[in-house]
Amino acid sequence: MRSNIQSLERGFAIFEYIVNKGGTGVTELSKELQLNKSTVFSILKTLENLGYIYKDELTNTYAATFRLQSLAEMTADPRNITGYARPILQQLMDIYDETIHFVSARENSVVYLEKMESTKSVRIYTGIGLEMPLHCTSLGKVILADRTEEEICAYAERTGLVRYTKNSITRLDLLMKELEKVRQQGYAIDDEENQEGLYCVGVPVRNKHGKSLYALSLSMPKFRQSDYDKKQLVKDLIAAAEKVSGFF
Repeated sequence: MRSNIQSLERGFAIFEYIVNKGGTGVTELSKELQLNKSTVFSILKTLENLGYIYKDELTNTYAATFRLQSLAEMTADPRNITGYARPILQQLMDIYDETIHFVSARENSVVYLEKMESTKSVRIYTGIGLEMPLHCTSLGKVILADRTEEEICAYAERTGLVRYTKNSITRLDLLMKELEKVRQQGYAIDDEENQEGLYCVGVPVRNKHGKSLYALSLSMPKFRQSDYDKKQLVKDLIAAAEKVSGFF
């Protein structure tokens, strides 16, 4: 016999709506979920106190934090995801013989889960477990582009948009413009923004809800950029990302 706790059901319904909507207010939640406002407000305060959502005081709306993602990553073994992705990444390596990276998202960074290293004489020196910033890497930018304006502003405030090279984006308005471009084209470029002499193309790996929690990229020395047809390269990366998305 089904025996559910009503307040728990309502709490999950509100939280899932916020996650899927990307931010909403009490009135909308009350209308869409057919709950009275006092009930909605009480549950929102509980979720906020527990650290699962936060309130934007300027817009008077609520959005999800990364607490649930952190818990999910603790229970889901990244080795399973990486193992599924590895042969797909290897196919890219076989085509281009350039360094392939596969990362997961963190609040302020991406962390390398897998690396397929080029056999060419000039290589990219990175490693599994290394964390890199979001605003000046192709992998980070495709992750950041999936976030709300409020979340991006919060990232900028937390990190200060540190400059790593002369090409690093260190102004919030320029970052917003760059991320809009990423959204429209479906991929991101790191043109010597994190490391001088390094050129990278990154694409998001989305789950079944369209969220980008992972990403993959192809990296090469800047001088080899002209060796490839960019449109074909991007097409191959997106195709690989879609295959990896099958894990979710």
